[in-house]
Amino acid sequence: MKMIREIADKLERQYGTSSPFELCDYLNIEFFRSELPETVRGLCFQKDDNCSIILISSSLDENESRYCCAHELGHALLHPGLNAQVMADLTNLCVPRLEHEADYFAACLLIDPAIEEWCEMYEPLTLKNIACLAGLPQGVVNLWHETAERDGTGIRWKKSEAIC
Repeated sequence: MKMIREIADKLERQYGTSSPFELCDYLNIEFFRSELPETVRGLCFQKDDNCSIILISSSLDENESRYCCAHELGHALLHPGLNAQVMADLTNLCVPRLEHEADYFAACLLIDPAIEEWCEMYEPLTLKNIACLAGLPQGVVNLWHETAERDGTGIRWKKSEAIC
């Protein structure tokens, strides 16, 4: 998963932004907000010309939209040409792994490096604090932290609960 973090870091360095919406523009990935079924927050697919399209539910708030776009951007970059729904319907293979990879990409893209620097230099934050600051679901931050710990790139953090 180190490769995923490197891709997110490279995009931020190359384009000077971690905004998934701006990155979609730079990467010529079409992005639309649309009414989607209640159970679908977003999806990514490729057209015949290999152009990726990301659809995000218009019912999501700003933080949810940003996270969802980053997650779908992860699919577009890490899993081009794959359709998770078709894979789930036909094979039941790899879908959880693909979703974890897209979540990890979103976390790497959206967790500000200044948060990591703060935890290293000053007072460690709780994972709940990090989730609140980054506007990410707690489970995504937990995945980010667990993966970084396994890869040896984890940060110091405080285990006690925090009020956000």
